Amino acid sequence: MNVLKLAAAIIIFLPVYAYAYLDPGTGNALAAALFGLIGSVLFFSKNLYYKVKAKITGKEIKTNAANNLAFFSEGRRYWIFYKDIIDELIKRKVGFTYYTMDMDDPAFEIMDLGDSNADLDAFDIQYVGKGNKGYAAISALKEPYLVTTTPNIGTPGYPIKKPKNCKNLIHIFHSISSVSIYHKHSLDSFDTAILSGKEFERDIRALEKKRNLPPKKLLIGGLPYMDNLIAKASRLDIKTDGKTVLIASTWDKRGCLKTYGADFIKQIAQAGYNVIVRPHPYSYVFEPDFIDKLAGQLKDFTNIKFDDEIDNLKSLARADVLVSDVSAVRFDFLFAFDRPIISLETGYENYDQYEYADLGYCWDVEIGKDLGAYVKKDEIGNIVEKIKGCINNKASIDKDSIVTNIGLSAEIIARQITDIST
Repeated sequence: MNVLKLAAAIIIFLPVYAYAYLDPGTGNALAAALFGLIGSVLFFSKNLYYKVKAKITGKEIKTNAANNLAFFSEGRRYWIFYKDIIDELIKRKVGFTYYTMDMDDPAFEIMDLGDSNADLDAFDIQYVGKGNKGYAAISALKEPYLVTTTPNIGTPGYPIKKPKNCKNLIHIFHSISSVSIYHKHSLDSFDTAILSGKEFERDIRALEKKRNLPPKKLLIGGLPYMDNLIAKASRLDIKTDGKTVLIASTWDKRGCLKTYGADFIKQIAQAGYNVIVRPHPYSYVFEPDFIDKLAGQLKDFTNIKFDDEIDNLKSLARADVLVSDVSAVRFDFLFAFDRPIISLETGYENYDQYEYADLGYCWDVEIGKDLGAYVKKDEIGNIVEKIKGCINNKASIDKDSIVTNIGLSAEIIARQITDIST
């Protein structure tokens, strides 16, 4: 039996008898402690599994405490943005340590020893813990070069401080977006930023000038996840039906689902379109009650389906038109399928805690007017006419300035990181 399943089974089915009343607060605390214990045992079992397998195969994993380079990931959902870069660095035999706050980070699978040709001698992976424990661990890292997709490190009030020994904090953008949608001062403590395209240099330079900050090293690397998305899309054999609308929203008040609710979705469905509703994954975490309520309001429509899959590719492939807001999913749709996009105005423009406030504009809003149709709040009643009007249109923008090095980005970024850290 798989050791992880065995450990979980032992904990879950171990009989425990407690003849006492527990108030809700105590019950929650005990539940949290129990899940923490389960997590610790599973993580211990996973590490034990790797060590035993290494002994059996005769190829034991070594760690390199002298590594100057580190990566930090908040968890499994970000692995898609790191994976190809990590693979390239391993091929180049570049030493680094990958720190994660997630015991189930797919990065651990690199160490399954399934590839007999992989050279893992210089690669190490460390689970640092969740919450305050993880924040403290990252804030105390010793490596002088730290790469992360997480902004805000070193920003006052943010729980992760810039480590004292870090002389080059490197940010990789994990989606197509301007710094204008980042929280204020989110990149002020960073020394280097690797951008998907030249289009995004302007906003960073404007903020540096406004705040009298030393200029960062800005590198144009591309976007590995976009390379993969384009490649996967080219292999799909999914046909559109000519009448499918994908509504993909970001989360919170910035999202079109939160801004407009169920009514505009009903309009589209009543007009005869098949509708796929895809909330942001964070919506299921931070606003589940809202999503449940929305689903309940739409449950009687047989031509409306919700998509909660991690991978958005199948929904994108089926859609003839995308309706969104400021979400980066617009660019997934643009680069992978080059089909019509409608951007809806939301409350984003009123958020004074974002860099948009200091820049005076939001690139992610403005670009929506060039991607296709742009619908203001007082025009939402005409959403069906907007869909009909753009069904055969395509965006007329300079794609190369937004994403460069398509097909080569992982190799180029790995080289850029190597050049910086050696």
